[in-house]
Amino acid sequence: MGLTLLPLLSGDGLTEEMQLPSGLVAERAEILLEEQPGGEVWLILRVIAPGLGARAQSAAETAAQTAADTDALCASWGVEAAGNAAVPPDQIVVQMMSAWVERGQPAPDITQVFAGYRFENGTCIWEDF
Repeated sequence: MGLTLLPLLSGDGLTEEMQLPSGLVAERAEILLEEQPGGEVWLILRVIAPGLGARAQSAAETAAQTAADTDALCASWGVEAAGNAAVPPDQIVVQMMSAWVERGQPAPDITQVFAGYRFENGTCIWEDF
């Protein structure tokens, strides 16, 4: 079985923004459903946070803030999108980008963060992936 991309929402007309726990502002850019080769369905929540990567803090502080941000994104926009999906996702992947990047394309000058969550009983459970 191949990879299937099913757009739920695209960048057209999406201006919804969220203030994140770190103080960054994220803009919802794209939400996709991807069927993985093993048959699992992943919901990919892609957001743009222009200040991502510009923090001048220790790695531990930055990691903790980023984890809080991805948790908040999954718990809000991720859970909302999963509830509206025709197929309930097995996993929600939050992708934060400092600027727009086409899905799957290399972008060495753009800071990106990925976090994976198991979607269970309407909640996000962080998973190391």
